Amino acid sequence: MSELTIVEAIELAIAQELQARRSYLELSQETDDPELKNLLKEIADEEAGHEASLRSRLRLYKEKDRLRDTISRYVSPGVCDEIIKNPDLMQLGGRRRQVTVLFADVWGFTAISEQNSPETVVEMLNKFFSAMVDLVFDYQGTLDKYLGDNLMAVFGVPLEIPQASHRAVECALAMHRRLEEMQDQGEFPIRRIGIGINTGEAIVGNIGCSRRMDYTVIGDTVNVAARLQVLTRELEADTIIGPLTYQEVAEDFELETGPSMILRGRRETTPIYKLLGPKGR
Repeated sequence: MSELTIVEAIELAIAQELQARRSYLELSQETDDPELKNLLKEIADEEAGHEASLRSRLRLYKEKDRLRDTISRYVSPGVCDEIIKNPDLMQLGGRRRQVTVLFADVWGFTAISEQNSPETVVEMLNKFFSAMVDLVFDYQGTLDKYLGDNLMAVFGVPLEIPQASHRAVECALAMHRRLEEMQDQGEFPIRRIGIGINTGEAIVGNIGCSRRMDYTVIGDTVNVAARLQVLTRELEADTIIGPLTYQEVAEDFELETGPSMILRGRRETTPIYKLLGPKGR
């Protein structure tokens, strides 16, 4: 039996409880026996209680099902299950958390768009994003949003995970490998991507208005990750990471120190590092 059929069966049971309650009330009005009249009213009240209980439980099920459908688009099934069990993880209020943010951007997207039909471009992006988001989930990250040909993922929220910065770096390496595999499987217009990763404090919470709220992270940590991603083209680097990410992963990954840069919107220089790969390979 499908889930839809099960829901319909519960709704039918609710309708039957309602009809039974009405029948008992009608019978109570037809009898002149006071004791029987009271008994029928008591039975009708019990039917009303059963109906209310079924409605309440069905409503909770539908709410959880809608929540699961929404959340599953942004997190892995395991994380989704934890959020369903602990909905406070998605609380409305903002809070400060240490996170690792990853931006991945398609190089040469304008040229790709000019050389292909809109239908081909959309199909290509859907295939690309599907593969990349699967990797985000594999490494316990959360999809924050799509920004045209760019995606933003966060590691460490809504669930805290050990070594979130490591997961983000491993995810970046896996993204580059996956793109190569997609190219090996046949002609694929996307030839290269640039990834920026940064770790630090950010404000986490539901941001928006009464009509639409998005669970997201904001702050300088996010801005720096986006700027690092932009630098990948200038420095011909696959992935660039920020200073705190570097401190947390330097023992396990090969990294090349790049020039300290003044990122847009900042006054002081920021040390940057090119990610080369895991150590020992």
